Amino acid sequence: MVSGVIMGLCASACWAFANVFISRSSRAVGPFRALVWAQVLGGLALAPIALALDHRTAQLDTSVVGWGVVAGLTAVLAYACLFFSAEGGQLSVVVPVMSSWSVVAAGVSIGVLGESVRRTHLIGAGLVVSGVLMVSRYSRPPRGAPRAEPGGAGAPGSPGAPVDEEGPRVRRRARHALLAAVGAAFGFGILIPAMDRLAPVLGRLGEIPVVFSMDLMLGVPLALAARVKLSFPPRRAWGIVAAAGLFETAGFVWISLGASRAPVAVVSPLASLASALTVLFAWAVLRERPAGLVLAGAAVACAGVVTLAL
Repeated sequence: MVSGVIMGLCASACWAFANVFISRSSRAVGPFRALVWAQVLGGLALAPIALALDHRTAQLDTSVVGWGVVAGLTAVLAYACLFFSAEGGQLSVVVPVMSSWSVVAAGVSIGVLGESVRRTHLIGAGLVVSGVLMVSRYSRPPRGAPRAEPGGAGAPGSPGAPVDEEGPRVRRRARHALLAAVGAAFGFGILIPAMDRLAPVLGRLGEIPVVFSMDLMLGVPLALAARVKLSFPPRRAWGIVAAAGLFETAGFVWISLGASRAPVAVVSPLASLASALTVLFAWAVLRERPAGLVLAGAAVACAGVVTLAL
């Protein structure tokens, strides 16, 4: 159990770094273009290692095929909604919603897969999720835009006039982003338990490039039909795209290995600490200073980690 908890924490650390590099690569080449090439690089890097090290303990049957279809479809849902939501909404609003994927995963593992956990694990999972939500919710940057004076330089119609953030178009985009965040939470919440069902046949490592491949096979035609640019990134962007893919893949490696040593209902909330760790990384490295409630949320999440390990 303790090793599974540690691996869940390693997954959260990897995904926190992935968040940083995904953000940078998305700004450099576009979110969907960065996603496609990050998955290609991550899958190609892991595939030979999986072939060499994995131990497959079951044969392919209809139930595994069914879970594979579920994994492919939910991967498309999760990643498409993730990037659409991050592009169209305020992160301080959509990230807490997306972080609730761990609650969905815990519900699936208990209600559908029949896993059992102790009461302390449920309490710990609740604390972790509560802490993550606090960190994400109260890490919103201040809205310090001054109100324009009538007839001044920032007045409507004048150069440099502020955008009406409460306009119908902005509100509509915000609603769509919030709905997409809900879709991402459900997508990842179902994807992680589905991958756990694939592991005996594909291996704990082999399932990851297979799921990435299914995601690409289903998602790329849709992106091309929508005329989304997916060509090779420029040479200067390959480093951050590769880092995004490798850290994202490493996160899945840790959570897949952790799920073999502890229930998904225990491991998945720990992996959702990635958003809290991203804020902490910004505090330590980027010199951002979070508010007191952000630090309180980190403390609540840490208390949940300790409870899960008991």
